[in-house]
Amino acid sequence: MPALSLLSTDQQDKLAYLRGQLTQGKNVQSTCWEWAEYYLTEVDIYDVLLIEEEDFRDYKAFLAGTGQFTKKQVFQLTGFLRELKKDLIQNEYKELLSEIEQCDTAQSQLKGNIRNFLIRQGIHHIREVDYGIRERYENELRKNKSSGKTFEYLKALDRIKQFDIRKEMATLSGKNRGQLKYKGQVIFLPYLPNQDLAVEFDYIRDKTELVWDFSLDAPENLKKQVFQILCYALENIKDSKDRRVRYLLPLKWLYEFCIEEGIEDIERLELAQIQKLEAIVAGKVVNVKNSMQIVDNSRKILFMSGKEIHWYANVWYLKRFNFAPERINPSNPVYRLTFYEVTHLKNRELLQEYMRYQVGISGLTIGNIRSQLSYIKKFLIYFNELESICQVTDKQIGEYFRSVQDEGNKAETVNKQIFDIYKFFLYLHVKGHITRQVFDPNYYSQKVYPYHHDRSVQEDEYMEILKMLKFFPEVQRLIFLNLWATGLRISEVCTLKGDAYYWDGEDAWLKVYQIKMKAEKMIPISLVLYEIMKIYIKKHHIKATEFLFKAQDGGAYRVGTFVKGFRANCKKYGIYISGDTFKTHDYRHTLASGFYDDGVSIQTIRDYLGHNHENMTKQYIDYMPKKIEQANIDYFSQVDNVLAAEIIPKKRGEKTGK
Repeated sequence: MPALSLLSTDQQDKLAYLRGQLTQGKNVQSTCWEWAEYYLTEVDIYDVLLIEEEDFRDYKAFLAGTGQFTKKQVFQLTGFLRELKKDLIQNEYKELLSEIEQCDTAQSQLKGNIRNFLIRQGIHHIREVDYGIRERYENELRKNKSSGKTFEYLKALDRIKQFDIRKEMATLSGKNRGQLKYKGQVIFLPYLPNQDLAVEFDYIRDKTELVWDFSLDAPENLKKQVFQILCYALENIKDSKDRRVRYLLPLKWLYEFCIEEGIEDIERLELAQIQKLEAIVAGKVVNVKNSMQIVDNSRKILFMSGKEIHWYANVWYLKRFNFAPERINPSNPVYRLTFYEVTHLKNRELLQEYMRYQVGISGLTIGNIRSQLSYIKKFLIYFNELESICQVTDKQIGEYFRSVQDEGNKAETVNKQIFDIYKFFLYLHVKGHITRQVFDPNYYSQKVYPYHHDRSVQEDEYMEILKMLKFFPEVQRLIFLNLWATGLRISEVCTLKGDAYYWDGEDAWLKVYQIKMKAEKMIPISLVLYEIMKIYIKKHHIKATEFLFKAQDGGAYRVGTFVKGFRANCKKYGIYISGDTFKTHDYRHTLASGFYDDGVSIQTIRDYLGHNHENMTKQYIDYMPKKIEQANIDYFSQVDNVLAAEIIPKKRGEKTGK
């Protein structure tokens, strides 16, 4: 056997390790280990555990080629090396081999390849297998296997890993480690501690979409936000396809987009950035709107879960605030306040500061706050080119108000905008952002002239609805009956409680909370309506404090839901609706007009409707047509007032005049 070449210090250390492996045991013949050592060092292998099947075949061919050994001796020398590797594996990787063997969900014929790969990687326990190891295995497989075989081997590896996770989660220590935590590393969803959830990803063939890399060179805040949103989707979205389509895939695109754009905070996404992302998503899916929900969903998750309120966020989600009940309209709730439409950052900050005051201190209803916000946003957008809204002049403000008037808005609408903007500037003045009040609202406000609403519904129209009402869904039927029979506002009907209908003496009454007036009132109702509603309450076991008509979330029935559904059914059943469309408030006008026609005083109607002023009540009463008609009848029923009284009938052929 040729002498070994001169080795470096590093090679000498490796050789010493290899020789230690080859010579272990008491009865190892020198021929066996010396020839093995010579060959392995020549092919640069210094660890018996790294010998592959191909290496064994080459060693066999080498020995045969020397001409010094018989076939039997070649077999013995090769067998020595095979058995040595087997023994070493059994000693060093005993636990790994046992873990692989225990898994009964992976095909046995595939385990050997996986075992050899893991040993080459120095893996002693399956718990050491992560996505990085899996990725290396996949790369190796793709060099030597078909795509189909590659998929099979990877699936087998995943099964072994998942089996080990389930086994670990069954232990107390495993359960303690089971919660997913942010560590700035790669997360592979099939390797989640929650294996009941992990197996739901089996149907996804392209496993790369299940890889979440939080080790990337990206803002740490962004990575933590995405991790938080990911955890929310995994824990709360139960439908696997819905989770994938509306959360996981869009979130991955959002994550990639934010990294590319250098975005650090999802809650501060700008309108232009959202539009750019939407264009990217449009190139990936057909239902862009569905996928783009991830932006709103992500912001909401982050805003709602913050330890403190994120006043800097471009969208505020109002469930985060503990509003007093009188500030909320349950039938027409306001879910969010948005600020990203104001692209001037300084002006946006001032607006957010003002809205923080309105939300936290003012006591205004949320509906009024939203209305104010919309007017002020429109104003600030108009002046986006200014360095700051604090620099605006009286002349510029005058130009803006004239543009509002030119839009054809009613005087009341124009005046509301003027005074809402004035209050905003008043706040800026008080807080020292401006040194003086910029304008006098009275200078720009328009004179309001009282006008009458002719909105009563004709009898033939509502009788047609009543005739077909039996075909409508139960809730729609009952809401309409209450509108028609009581003249309540739609928001008041939708927020009626289980104890609203009661009997007092010989009369039926309805207890109503007036959201608009922030006051409670009692009105008399018909016996028929009382009995119908009592049957409904008993049928559905509605408690005194529960809403009579419930939305899917258990809250009050939404005004928009009722109106949309009722309009659709009117169209479905061919019911004629005068005007453009069905309007709930018209029935309030109808009842008021009916009362007046029956001789009820304006004052009494005012009290019934819950108005503060008679002028408002007068606007509700369509009194002119019927009153004029009755006056005509009364006048012309008198003989002296008959227009034909002065006409003298002439005989046929008689001349008239002189």
